[in-house]
Amino acid sequence: MTEPAQTEAPATHEPATSLQRILMDRAREQAERARAKPPRRPLQTALAVVLALAAVFVVGFAFNAFLSSMQRAMHVMDEQEKAQEAAREAERRKAPIPAYAVPADEKKDE
Repeated sequence: MTEPAQTEAPATHEPATSLQRILMDRAREQAERARAKPPRRPLQTALAVVLALAAVFVVGFAFNAFLSSMQRAMHVMDEQEKAQEAAREAERRKAPIPAYAVPADEKKDE
């Protein structure tokens, strides 16, 4: 098979300027840094894990304290409600019973 004729590029490329070389060197250095893995820091990793666990425990403890205080408040409110109900019942028992109660009119339309 015949390959299409390739035209040769003109050899009039100007040599790279100093700015282009500087930019290319910087790009190469950044590519090398991107490929290289940063060194592991076990102390920093361990400290981060410990601080994360401490934060979880602090939030959990605060949530537990909030819920237990709400339970205590609900218990106190229930006791107060029972005491008020008992006081109302005692007042109702002490109230005199009427000898005769007048029934409400059923025909108020007339």
